[in-house]
Parts: sequence; structure tokens; C-alpha cells
Amino acid sequence: MPTRPPWRIAGSLATAAFAVLTLASSLTPNDAWRERALEGIVPDGAQAVAHALGVVGGVVLLVLARGLWRGRRRAGPVAVAAMCVLAAVHAAKGLDYEEAGLGLVIALALGAALRAADRGGRAPRGLVPGLALLGALTAAFGISLGALLVSGHDVGLRFAAWRALTALGGEADPRQFGADWLGAVRVLVVVALVAGIAVVRAQLAPARAEDGHDATSHARAAAIVDAYGHDSLAPFVLRADKAFFFARGGVLAFRTLRETAVVSGDPVGPEGAAPAIVADFLAFAERRGWDVVLTGASLAHLPGYRRLGLRTLQIGVEAIAVPALFSLEGRAVRKVRQSVHRIERRGWGVEVVTARELTPGLVAELDAVERAWRAQRPRLYGFAMAMDRLWGAPEDVDDVYVVGRAPDGTVQAFLRFVPHRRGLSLDAMRRLGDGPNGLNEALIVAALAHARERGCSEVSLNFAGFAHVMTADAILDNGQRLLRWGLRRTSSRFQLQRLLDFNEKFAAAWRPRFLVYTARTSLPRAALRVLQAEAYVRAPRPRPCRAAWRPERQPVGPLVLEERPG
Repeated sequence: MPTRPPWRIAGSLATAAFAVLTLASSLTPNDAWRERALEGIVPDGAQAVAHALGVVGGVVLLVLARGLWRGRRRAGPVAVAAMCVLAAVHAAKGLDYEEAGLGLVIALALGAALRAADRGGRAPRGLVPGLALLGALTAAFGISLGALLVSGHDVGLRFAAWRALTALGGEADPRQFGADWLGAVRVLVVVALVAGIAVVRAQLAPARAEDGHDATSHARAAAIVDAYGHDSLAPFVLRADKAFFFARGGVLAFRTLRETAVVSGDPVGPEGAAPAIVADFLAFAERRGWDVVLTGASLAHLPGYRRLGLRTLQIGVEAIAVPALFSLEGRAVRKVRQSVHRIERRGWGVEVVTARELTPGLVAELDAVERAWRAQRPRLYGFAMAMDRLWGAPEDVDDVYVVGRAPDGTVQAFLRFVPHRRGLSLDAMRRLGDGPNGLNEALIVAALAHARERGCSEVSLNFAGFAHVMTADAILDNGQRLLRWGLRRTSSRFQLQRLLDFNEKFAAAWRPRFLVYTARTSLPRAALRVLQAEAYVRAPRPRPCRAAWRPERQPVGPLVLEERPG
């Protein structure tokens, strides 16, 4: 059974409450002063007809409220029209401007929710608690009128409203309401107060952002990354779940988690433009009530960020291998050399395939490994330094796949590298559980050999979080020693030491990466949002944008036809 959206629940209840109020008001006599004011405008006969129409309209509105609750397509628009008509009826039957005003406001709020639903969007901010507020107040007034009608007391809505409010403080006379009526009114007034607080909070809350981007924005960002993507993290800007901010000829990729915009690495753009792009984004975020944090920022732009008043914290190092300098010769790489030889002796094969050379059969094998690998993991870690796909975008045609085949010829492991203007960045490292030790090392060696052939100046391997405090010979202050103590006790979750040891096998150079944040007081929250973006901590449910771009399920472009014997 499909879940009812919150706006429909609140809207149907508010509609039902207005129906009850209309019935109670229509069944009670008019206030004397209002009746005298209407004498010269609306004849007595017309007032009587208006009372009758109010009774009929209240019953009809109850039926429409039920239809709205059940999701009937036409119930909502008809209910909006009926409440507008009943507002005029309330004015004609007894100058009941309070009831008329409530009906018009509920109709306007429900109409706004219906328009948002028709466009495929969400209800405007604060609309659901606003409908709850109106519904609770309307129901409280309606019950008050009904109770006073039964008890024979004055039934003017002004007095009913006052009695409903004083009932909350215990000052009402239960004889006027009856014990059951008094309890219901108190509950409804409490609901109205809570809903009113929710409305105010919704108006003061940060602007809601949507995850992802459309196809036009993706193509524009991909062109910028192709032109200016010198950093090893630049290709990861193009994940499907990131929103884009374009400024100064460049692009900044981010995802907003509640009140914090988490920016993926440095902006990509013309040389020297990154701090100016961040400055523009800070102004953009401030107007929306967002805090800003950059994760994976490089050393190159830190002075510019600091001039903007931002603070920086090193969060780890990125392992950078230089293909031209790497060799299997020498004692330093003895373990890597042994891994390569072990794989060869056991009959395993390693091949390097570019995306342009993919065949339908290989695509199916890689996809099978990917599915099996993901089936064992509830989340896919990574945000600033990982892609969310194996293929499916036009820019993926230059990717590199390093494939490990078992002696029987089946694919059991592979690495995927994405290119940038200076080299390659390791994106995916997939392996089924029955591969021999040293298989990943053999795949990396083949990737470095390929990168050397294509003239790459660097290959980014992995990010080792807080490696600068995890190494045994690091000189640490008290705070860093405490951090290392904590990290060592969470190593099974974050695998920091394993990444550090793996990267050191390839004589990698270390490139520091930084967290850039706005203030010391915002650091704990910023760190939490980064961990949520990276999927180490459960994140709020995503809000995909309308017409969101999604990668194709198959590589974009023609696949290479496989040769068949005969």
C-alpha cells in the first residue's frame, strides 16, 4: 500500500476540521450584533438559506476530506473550491468572518500543496505544520461551538475561541463543555501550539537543497573538468549525486546535508580561480543558511582559502606513484616483486583494457564482479575521491580497467582508473574473496606500466586518512596523540593502517589533503557531515533533483565486437 505524503494527511485532516466547524457554525444562531449588521445587506430569508447551504457544504466537505485522504485525484481541487464557496456562505449567513478566514487560508495552503504535487515536487517549507496548525485550531473552535450549542451557552466564535484557549490553562468551566469536550479542546490547542512552533522553525531553517544535477549541467561540468582538471580529484566532481555551482569559468561540486554544504575537493576552473569560486559559493550558501566545509582540498589553494577567513585541518595524505620512477628492481620493492611472480606462477593473468576496448562479454564479467562485491557491503564508501559508477557517461570513454583473470579465464578482480590532465586516479578496487594474496599489487604494477606507456606523470592510488599521525616516527602534540589513540581503535572500521601500508609498497609520494571549514565551533558538525557524505556514518535520506542526470547502464559509445572462431 503506498505511503500517504505528509501534506495529504495534514490537508485532509484540516479539511475535515473545517467541515466540522462549518456544520457547528451553521447549526447555531447568529450573534445578535452581527445579525443587526446584516439586516440591511442580506435579507433574513437569505441568511436562513446560507445556514442550510452551510450544513450541506459541511457534509460535502467531509466526503471530500475522505477522498483526499484516500488519494482521489479530483478530491483536492474540489475541496479547495468548496472551501472558497463556504467562506462566502459563512459571511452571508452571519458575518462569520473568523470561519471564512480560516476556510480561505486552508484552501490556499491546500492549493499550494496540490500544485507542488502536480509538478512532482515537495510541499513548500512549513506547509505541512501550517496545515496542522490550521486544522487543530479549526477543530478546537468547531468542538467548542458544538459543546456550547449542546449546553445552551453563548456560541459566538469569538467566545468559543477564548474558552478554547482558557481551557488549556484549566480556567474553563467543565460544565460549559463537558469533561470529554474539555479534554479534546485542550489536546487540540496543544497540537496547534506545537504546529505553530514547527511553522516558525521551518521558516527559520536553512534552505533545502536537492542532490544531483541535470544532463545539461553535467555536460557543462564535464567540459570544465576536461579543460582544467589538473588535480587528481577533479574527475570525481562528476558523480551523479553532486550538485554544481558554476562561477568564474569553473565549477564547484557539493552535496548539502541538512544545514551544511559539503564541497568535494577544490573547485575546478582556470588557474588561480579556486579561492574566488569558493568566495562566491560562501555568499551563495550564506543566503540559504548553509555552513560550508571542503573535504580533500589541496595544499595549492590553502593561502587563498585562509584569506577568506576559513580554517584548515590536515585530514590525511594521498598516495601518488610516479610511473617513470617505479621499477620492480631493488630490495625496496621485493614484496611487490614476489607478489607479481606468485600470481604468474599460479596461472593468473593480468590485462589492461581501456574503455574504448571494452567488449560486451567483458562488460558483463566486470558487472558481475561489481554486483557480487557490492552485495556484501551495505554502503559504497567515498565522496570526494570515488566515483559512483563503472561507466555510462561520455567522459568515461578514456577510463582504464586492469583485469585479473583466474586460471580458468574468469574475471575475479579489477581496478578502474579515471583520467585527469596529469595522469590517472584509482577509483574502484574490486575483488572476489577467493583470489590469491598479492593480486591487488600485481594489478597496480600493470597499471603503472600502462601509465608509463601513455606518458602519465602520476597515478593517484589511495587516500590514507590521518597517515601523518599514524606513522610510528611522526612527531605529535598532545591533541594528535589523542587522535592517533582513537584512530587505532577504529581501524577495523576505517582501515586507515591497511591503506597506509599498501600505499607504501609502491614508494608513493605523499600529497597532503585538508578539511577547510568556517569556524572552530562548526568543526564537529562539519566533520560529522563529511563522514556522512563519505558514507562512514548514515546520512539523511537523499533528495534527488527533478530531471536528475543518471549514467547509462552500459558504456557510452560502441563496444568492440568480440572475435569468434570460424
